[in-house]
Amino acid sequence: MAAPRDDPTAILDPDDYAVVWIAPLEIEAQAALYMLDEQHQGRFAVDRGDEYVFHAGSMCGHNIVIATFPAGQEYGTGSAAALASQIIKCFPHYWIGLLVGVAAGLPKLSGDTPRDIRLGDVLVSLPDGERAGIIAYDLGKETDDGFQLLRRGHALTATKPIVRSAIGKIKAKAPGDAQMLLPHYEAIRDRKHATGTFADPGQDCDRLYSTIDGGEDVIIERDDRPDNDRTRVWYGPIGSGDKLLKNALKRDELRDNYEIIGLEMEAAGTMNRIPVGVIRGVCDYGDQRKNKEWQPYAAAMAAAYAKVVLREIPPAQDPTRADGVGRNIGPKKPSIPCYHIQLPRNARFTGRDAILDQLEEKLLVRKESRRMAVVGLGGIGKTQIALRFAHNVKEKWPDYSIFWVPVLSHSSVEQAYVEIAKKLGVQKKSDDEDIKELVRQYLSSDEAGKWLLVVDNADDQELVFGSDDKSGIEEHLPDSENGLILLTTRSRYVAGEFAQSDIIHIKQMGLEEAEELFKKTLKQEQTMQDRASVAELLAHLTYLPLAITQAVAYLNQTRTPVRTYLGMLRVAERDAARVLGREFRDNTRYRGSRNAIATTWIVSFDQIQKSNPLAVNLLSFMSCIEPKAIPKSILPGLESEEFEWAIGTLCGYSFLVRREGSDTIDMHSLVHMATCGWIEKQNREGQVMSEAIHHLEDIYPSNERGNRDLWREYLPHALRALERSNKYESEERAEFCMSVGLSLVADRRIKEAIRCFEQAFGWRKDHCTEDDRYRLASEHALACAYLEDRRIKEATEMLEHIVKVERDTLDEKYHDRLASEHALACAYLEDRRIKEATEMLEHIVRVERDTLDEKDPNRLASEHELASAYLRDQRIKEATEMLEHVVKVEKDTLDEKDPNRLASEHELASAYLSDRRIKEATEILEHVVELRKETLHEKDHSRLASEHELASAYLSDRRVKEAIEISEHVVELRKETLNKKDPNRLGSEQLLAYTYLSDRRISEAIDLLKHVVAVKAQFYVEDDPEREVSMDLLAYAYRQLEVCSENTDSSSESSNDNDQGHDGDSMMDRRASLEGLA
Repeated sequence: MAAPRDDPTAILDPDDYAVVWIAPLEIEAQAALYMLDEQHQGRFAVDRGDEYVFHAGSMCGHNIVIATFPAGQEYGTGSAAALASQIIKCFPHYWIGLLVGVAAGLPKLSGDTPRDIRLGDVLVSLPDGERAGIIAYDLGKETDDGFQLLRRGHALTATKPIVRSAIGKIKAKAPGDAQMLLPHYEAIRDRKHATGTFADPGQDCDRLYSTIDGGEDVIIERDDRPDNDRTRVWYGPIGSGDKLLKNALKRDELRDNYEIIGLEMEAAGTMNRIPVGVIRGVCDYGDQRKNKEWQPYAAAMAAAYAKVVLREIPPAQDPTRADGVGRNIGPKKPSIPCYHIQLPRNARFTGRDAILDQLEEKLLVRKESRRMAVVGLGGIGKTQIALRFAHNVKEKWPDYSIFWVPVLSHSSVEQAYVEIAKKLGVQKKSDDEDIKELVRQYLSSDEAGKWLLVVDNADDQELVFGSDDKSGIEEHLPDSENGLILLTTRSRYVAGEFAQSDIIHIKQMGLEEAEELFKKTLKQEQTMQDRASVAELLAHLTYLPLAITQAVAYLNQTRTPVRTYLGMLRVAERDAARVLGREFRDNTRYRGSRNAIATTWIVSFDQIQKSNPLAVNLLSFMSCIEPKAIPKSILPGLESEEFEWAIGTLCGYSFLVRREGSDTIDMHSLVHMATCGWIEKQNREGQVMSEAIHHLEDIYPSNERGNRDLWREYLPHALRALERSNKYESEERAEFCMSVGLSLVADRRIKEAIRCFEQAFGWRKDHCTEDDRYRLASEHALACAYLEDRRIKEATEMLEHIVKVERDTLDEKYHDRLASEHALACAYLEDRRIKEATEMLEHIVRVERDTLDEKDPNRLASEHELASAYLRDQRIKEATEMLEHVVKVEKDTLDEKDPNRLASEHELASAYLSDRRIKEATEILEHVVELRKETLHEKDHSRLASEHELASAYLSDRRVKEAIEISEHVVELRKETLNKKDPNRLGSEQLLAYTYLSDRRISEAIDLLKHVVAVKAQFYVEDDPEREVSMDLLAYAYRQLEVCSENTDSSSESSNDNDQGHDGDSMMDRRASLEGLA
């Protein structure tokens, strides 16, 4: 329900607003407000910790939120990122976003494409060729060849397609595009702001300088533009960074290196959170002559262009609104559908009209089904039928989004869901969230609109329906009245379980259809003259489309007569079943069709082996990895001149398919399987696996954060190679297990990392001496992974062994030894062996203070851990001093959301709490909890620890209701994630009991404490201090229950006023007692 427009105190509904207009500076926000057709009165509700308030209004039929920086806040990418995060939190259903304001223009008056950019012109971010629309020019790394942009400048999310589409429509009217915005500018030109109006300062005040030899600046003479051509709009990449540029030489260097048309300071912080359209008015030229004289005019021109963009985008209206107010519902019903179809349209597709008509009739015309399955033999054309159907839907039902998921492995499903999430704008808020579940939830909602999902190659029952230890794709399939799912499979069981009776069984092609496909694909017209041989060949291939396509590819390349090729097939046929292997035979259900594809492929394999050894090497390597989404960069021989020819040969045989517009290759799953069988038949499997592991280990990226996109692209292939090479253990494979494991740890995929580390350590334990540094490194990595997985006893035993060996072999200042001692001390702390942990950490800190800079992250980590040990040992003053130092240094060196900085601030707050500095502790913890809510999943251990500590602070500050609310939440989640004897879970349950006692909910407190005492009696020694505290608290709770009973018995003899006075005193006494127990 929309809030009343004339009530300034009314609470506005965030769901009514789907357009976000970000105007970072005050003058930019004022221009935006004047552009509104109507300004809405009222306010949006805020939560504790929110840092922004927003303006609201309507423009061109859209309900709009205008967001700006708080007064006095520094601008830049960091502030922009914080604002964007708040917008996402407050307006989760926003549809589109615009970033509108001022920027530096970068004229280029010479060269093939000069740009005479003037002050007051409008810059609009658009990609240009291979260059991104927004280039984060200070995000990258220094190399021997100079500064290299991260991901070649493509580090930021692209603007939403509907915004780019609107911009493209305006751009198509150039040079008349500038005329479209002038009426909107004229409407606000004379409106007042703090220092004047939005009027044009005049072209005589527009001066562009150039720096000549010797550093002297000279004015560049430019003719004034005619009045009817005063303003121009420029489209292209815009640079974004955190530094205010006031240097003409640096400006020109950036312009020439990256072909950017302007510079600004907010887009790089915004794009990966909100993929905004960036529109900027030119207010200076990025040199030392910056001033604010041109900012109002430039801001107004940018705002006018933004209004033209919104005018081009029709608002989506919600007809169910009772108040008659048009509600812009943004992504709930997207104006432009999105597509993720992994394969291009097949121009050679032939026949199958009856099947396509049946799918269309049941799914789209009569709408009898929302799920259908296509089942048939491998190679019979199921994928191509689904592909043609998807493209038909795209053409005939343009309001449907279309998505494609190949079920080749868990990794391929995961990758497809990641790509679909990108198309939909669905993002994970923490590493613990499952992207498949997020996509399922979104597509199951009304927001997603109409969609078709193709689930292809769903042949493996475990991949579809799951196993005891892993879920299948069925669990992650969306369900919506607006959605359709088409599944292709070789398994009738899978089809029946998925679609019940809504199944289409694909039969073999008829001779007529097969001949048409053969004719469409064949380049040699004269070959069709031998119709008898063609008919015999097609029958021999059992009319399978894939087999026909591959046979014709061979004929096209070699110009071999059909009769000769047919003879070659008959020679190879005897060994065909062995090449494909048992899995193919088990999946074959039609008489006479079992070996059809094999007879074609064996001929092709042998021919390629004779003519193109590199192509065979590539085929062999690809048999070891995932068959789909293969990056070219992962393949061996990439630097060879013959590489592209080899890829072309394999594509010519239809073994591989290049994805349009990317360096990614797909291999048909049956080709992949046949290749594996062929290699096994040649007794080359061990050699091929060894060479593949050698190559992968050589090119696999390190686990540095800057390599994350690359290693995520490689991971499915690395995991598949490790799985297939299990029986071929080697030193190189152990090293590769370590590399993959470290990537998985960085991605918080701890259990998978443990499996890799266990394999690496297992091999090195059998083949290396006890003091071998590689064996110790793999043992250390495995122990740390165990510790992350809370397998504390196992981690401790391993780390004690490592430390013992390294103390005998390494100097006390050696980094590896210190790292192992640090890890062991952490394990001791987790195991409540505080004295041992403290002694070890004091030694480490002494050594690192002698050898490392005070800002070194390893030294800071050790000081942090030592302070934690002091805190647990009640050495509060020492802990506080050390943590204050660590926090001070990390505030200077780390981002406020950095997990290490947040951990140190959390620990400092705990120290303050122990020192009764409650207000300071509370402020820090509220800040930490707020940021961890933005970055971590609600079940994350670190986030729950901070929420637990904040509840404790609230309780100490007499904010009992708030403490109870948080404590109940923490206890509920820790019951789901931690063992009943885990100290953290027991601590939270005991804290909740404290809060219940403070709120006089004594019976509930007793129930909790009885559980805590019983668990500690089972697992803690009798004189354990923490066990004794729990027992004392339980005894105290029972006494309070007795006191309450006595007070109840005597209450009738006392006046109400006296009761209230005594109750107040009694509660104060109880609180004091509680604090004493704590």
